[in-house]
Amino acid sequence: SPQIPAPQSLGAQWPMTRLSLPPTAPKAPVGLQRLIPASAPCPPAEGSSSGPALSGRRGIAAGAAAAGTLALLVGRRRRQNGSGLPIVREAKGRQRHIVRTAEAGRAQSSASSTPDRGSPKEVPAPVDSASVLSKAWASALDGYRGDCWTEPELFKSLAEEINSGPGDDSEGSLRFQRVSARHDESADLVLYIPGIDFTGLFAAAQFPILAKDGQELWRCWVGSEDRTPFARLVDNLAAWLRRQIDGGRRVVIIGESFGGMLGLAVALRVGKALKGLVLVNPATSFERTPWALLGRVLSALPTGPPLPASTASSDAEFLGEMNTRAANNPYAYGASTALATSVGDATQLGRVASRIVTTALERMTNGSASQGTNPVMENFLTYPEALSRLLPPELIRFRLRAWLRDGCELVNSQLRLRPTAADALPPVLILSSSDDRLLVGAAESKRLEPLLKERCGRGFFQAVTLKDSGHAPLDERVDLAALLRASPIYKPPPKAKDYVKDYKSPGLEQIEEGSATVEGLASLVSPVFFSSDASGKRMRGLGAVPAPRDGRPVILVGNHQFLALDLGPLVREFLIERGYAPRGLAHPINFPENLEAMLAAKPKERGGPPSLLDALGLPFELQSAAKSFLEAVQRMQEGPTEEKDEADSLQSSPFIQSFSQWGAVPVTPRNFFKLMQMGETVLLFPGGAREACHGAGEQYKMFWPEKVDFVRVAARFNAIVVPFGGVGSADSFRVLEKDSQLDGILKSAVPRFMGIQADQAGSMTPPKVESDGLMPVSESLAMPLEFPSVLPRLPPAQATRAGLGDRFYYSFGNPVDLSELDPNDKAGCEDMYKQLKGKVEGEITWLLQNRTRDPYRDFQKRQAFERIANFDPKPRVIEGGALRGRRIKNYGRRAPTFDPSEP
Repeated sequence: SPQIPAPQSLGAQWPMTRLSLPPTAPKAPVGLQRLIPASAPCPPAEGSSSGPALSGRRGIAAGAAAAGTLALLVGRRRRQNGSGLPIVREAKGRQRHIVRTAEAGRAQSSASSTPDRGSPKEVPAPVDSASVLSKAWASALDGYRGDCWTEPELFKSLAEEINSGPGDDSEGSLRFQRVSARHDESADLVLYIPGIDFTGLFAAAQFPILAKDGQELWRCWVGSEDRTPFARLVDNLAAWLRRQIDGGRRVVIIGESFGGMLGLAVALRVGKALKGLVLVNPATSFERTPWALLGRVLSALPTGPPLPASTASSDAEFLGEMNTRAANNPYAYGASTALATSVGDATQLGRVASRIVTTALERMTNGSASQGTNPVMENFLTYPEALSRLLPPELIRFRLRAWLRDGCELVNSQLRLRPTAADALPPVLILSSSDDRLLVGAAESKRLEPLLKERCGRGFFQAVTLKDSGHAPLDERVDLAALLRASPIYKPPPKAKDYVKDYKSPGLEQIEEGSATVEGLASLVSPVFFSSDASGKRMRGLGAVPAPRDGRPVILVGNHQFLALDLGPLVREFLIERGYAPRGLAHPINFPENLEAMLAAKPKERGGPPSLLDALGLPFELQSAAKSFLEAVQRMQEGPTEEKDEADSLQSSPFIQSFSQWGAVPVTPRNFFKLMQMGETVLLFPGGAREACHGAGEQYKMFWPEKVDFVRVAARFNAIVVPFGGVGSADSFRVLEKDSQLDGILKSAVPRFMGIQADQAGSMTPPKVESDGLMPVSESLAMPLEFPSVLPRLPPAQATRAGLGDRFYYSFGNPVDLSELDPNDKAGCEDMYKQLKGKVEGEITWLLQNRTRDPYRDFQKRQAFERIANFDPKPRVIEGGALRGRRIKNYGRRAPTFDPSEP
């Protein structure tokens, strides 16, 4: 190994080397040209001498030595999809394809959103840095892609030059620099807040893309001598942002790692005055990682004097010299290497290995190996020295405690408080890496999601997982500008759907699809429908049910059958026989946005007793290491979990979709009033979810509210009320006593049928419904939804005995005209309310008494008849409405029933 001079004779400068090929050198093969960085002349390192050229197997071995080490660090191949393109998977189920280009020229990356069954968009043209970046940054990135991982020579240059000036503005110890080429008061101001290095070097690849996208890009930094604590940083940054906002600027914060935590702390203070907040692997999880302890240990390693430039004349000589360099500076090659390999991901480290090997092969091919060491290998292997100069041990120790520890405690303690208007957040985009080895990025994103959603609003939060990316993902593989444009910051969610006014009567295809959904149940329960005219005469079918006329609405009011299984057959029959669907006032759980909100992860309990680790009073470093260990054990016990997109599964569920497609609206006083104004036919179950989820021994018991509000409103609009009853659903099941032995085992049966997890169903609280003095359904709507535990009732149903597969019966009584009822007559409305409730009970009683006359109530007999009859299927003809005369195929033939006109 060559001897390293004594410390007192060492120089402090690194020679900046770039690969320079002789003018007469033969061209490399196309595959190698794409992997060789742009050439630029560079004088040989001071004090270096030309050694013998590496050739043959010896040159290959020398060039591959470092690459072999890196290959071990990479550890595994990147996962790829069928097209070979790595995937960025978004929290809402959509996919983003990222085209990763070769390592030549400027970055060409795209994170474009792809539609279903679509293909990735074309890669955008390279960005001309000189036209969009300031002179300082355009000069610094000239000839580079901006990736400090695969271009360590760029990192060394930026670390020594780009942060040397005073900046364009300052606030306290913070310095701010405009990265964009021009100042534009009308453009959005995007401020990038860097990680623990606090320089912004590792996101340099994103700067040309962001600046070209029309925003005015700024960054902030502090000098390495600065010792400003976290709270003061928040004060200074908030003051600078308020100056910009008061000047009329729209500000978006992009915070990466520590910058994400600092940006979140500032956003909690500045609030919705900001236009948006982007968090990239925020360091709010620092208290649950071992780095608080490891950082203290690594920063205690001895630090040697600055090392001179290498004097090796060949790759083999340089690799031998590396042993001495590492021994002379344990901190640089211990702590910095641990940090670099933890921050970099498999792709980034793999590309470095590729550059080293291909450059060595190219040097052998064109005969330039005699010009000295492989510059790519030398720059990368001495990379820890540059990193240790940027982050010396005393600075690391300060920032671990005064920035990361204090900031983590400050931000997380504020997030644990119940949100108020004072700490409301702007729209938030959070990017997390699936392979973050430094912090638990993906897990932290899930933890933060409910805490941030309750401060910015569900529609203004988006989480995106960057697949196959490490802790520093903002290289040329990611188009941050495209992700920003597609986020709620620049693409706010659509206005809430108006289920009353936006409804359109379903077409033939929709009815066919909906009928197919209902037919599975209908083929088992063979629903039968009766109706009565004004004289009280009963008939088969729904022909006697009045339709809205002369602007007068019709209200169908009845009991809700068990588990709400009565809805599908009932609404389908109205669509086919009468040509319209009654507008049901349905529980909020039946609508995707409400169900998603009810099932969303709730923030962890606020306050409460301290954990055991907190109670022990251990130092922060030991506590964080212990929490990291416990979480790792928990993840090992749980095993790998498949990511599920809950929102998409709810949106695509036929059970959920059919409600809004067939006219249902969320039950609110406002919606009920609107339907009355529009003169619609309204389907109303005053007993609501309480009747549909009744307990043991409560079948066909009515749970109507005490208030008579719906009668008052109906009278105001001269409505016609049709009382009806339904039976059958409760007779197919045996409801278990609450808290019985089997209750816990079967508790999740019904929720799972609807795509709801058991642990979620137990804690679902419906959205609050403001009554405004009017509540058209049971007060139970405001209570947590609780599904009963059920078992099938065996044996199957018979003519005179209830059982599994019992037939469904519906009976609509004679209409009641409320045109003569004064809505201000309290006593009159109460009396009518009792009459209507009695009429519904009368219809239920009539059905229970007369269904014993049905020869095909017997499940086995009825099934045998219908299976044979459907060997000759006959499509059902739509009998009313705009689709009258059209045929529905997904409607089976049904067994006959008793004659309602006979006594």
